[in-house]
Amino acid sequence: MIAYNSQSLDNLYVQEQAEMAKRVDCITAEEYNAIITAHPAVLYTPNPYMRVGIFILTAIILLFSFGFFCLLSMSGGESAFTFLCLLFGAGSYALAEYMVREKKHYKSGADAALIWGAGIFLLSALGIATDADAPVWVWSCVALMLSLFFVLRFADVSMSIVAHLSLLGLIFSGCEKLGSIAKLIIPFAIMLASAGVYFLSVKLIAVHTYRHYKKCLQMLQVCALITLYIAGNYFVVREVGNEMFHMDLHPGQDIPGGWLFWILTVMLPLIYIYAGIRKKDRILICTGLLLIAGIVYTIRYYHSVAPLEVAMTLGGLMMIGIAYALIRYLKTPRHGFTEASSDERHAMEALQIESLVIAQTMSHAATPRPDQFEFGAGSGGGGGASGDY
Repeated sequence: MIAYNSQSLDNLYVQEQAEMAKRVDCITAEEYNAIITAHPAVLYTPNPYMRVGIFILTAIILLFSFGFFCLLSMSGGESAFTFLCLLFGAGSYALAEYMVREKKHYKSGADAALIWGAGIFLLSALGIATDADAPVWVWSCVALMLSLFFVLRFADVSMSIVAHLSLLGLIFSGCEKLGSIAKLIIPFAIMLASAGVYFLSVKLIAVHTYRHYKKCLQMLQVCALITLYIAGNYFVVREVGNEMFHMDLHPGQDIPGGWLFWILTVMLPLIYIYAGIRKKDRILICTGLLLIAGIVYTIRYYHSVAPLEVAMTLGGLMMIGIAYALIRYLKTPRHGFTEASSDERHAMEALQIESLVIAQTMSHAATPRPDQFEFGAGSGGGGGASGDY
């Protein structure tokens, strides 16, 4: 289903691992060059600055081209603009396929701009055709189908975010039709959907078949954890419910089952951190630490215990103190954690992949020539050491 050549993506991963191994001096420059030669990846992937520039340039070309044709078709009315949006949407997608398959673009900026352009043009056609009066569930359903297709076809990380939010929008709009009971079940429906997306992403990321979607699945995990917390956050449930369902709550007045949402507000980030430490899962730990700010903001919004500047100063000092203590404590790796930087942390992984990439390289170099002696087909057992410890 993915548009890119699978072997080229695998070779690109080997090259990235080899570059990391070379950076931490696990392999020599000669070995690195041999690996690159043995695993060619004919994909065009410029540096991040070039990607941004190419993305902006492609977007400008699309907008100017669309504007030019809009001027030519002004007399055609809404039907002409609808057709033009459909034409540009289909053309942007076709051009993205061409850039990927023929020009070998991979995360170059041009492919992302064309994908986003295709989605925006097609949604614009829907908006013009319906006078922007289509139900929310229709918008959510179309956005979900488009973004999910682009994720499967191009493994685009940003589209995975759109797909997740579109799914939640579809669930929200469906629950909203239930009337007064909606304000009771929507938070739990969103939490259940977010939990389902998270556990499905965790399961799929371990499957070798979906290795090329690893970054998309990781982003889905982050989004699902955040939306799970937002759906159970007391501030969000109270204020959104008060605004959308006209609950007419007065200052100091609680919502039904407010105690449960207070528990979720405080406990979910702590559960994330605890589970992340137990599983050595960086996504859970970082997301939990990020959502600590949600706990502080929610509590302070309803129960102010100190002026804002005092609270921020004390909080910053406490975080600096905790970070310093952890750095000192993890100078020596303990319980699977270390204070080493990202490159140093990956040094052991680089050591583990060194034997793999060198063995694959030597397998190409060790093919006997016709004038060499060929010995018997003997075999020997290794020591049985694995890459895990």
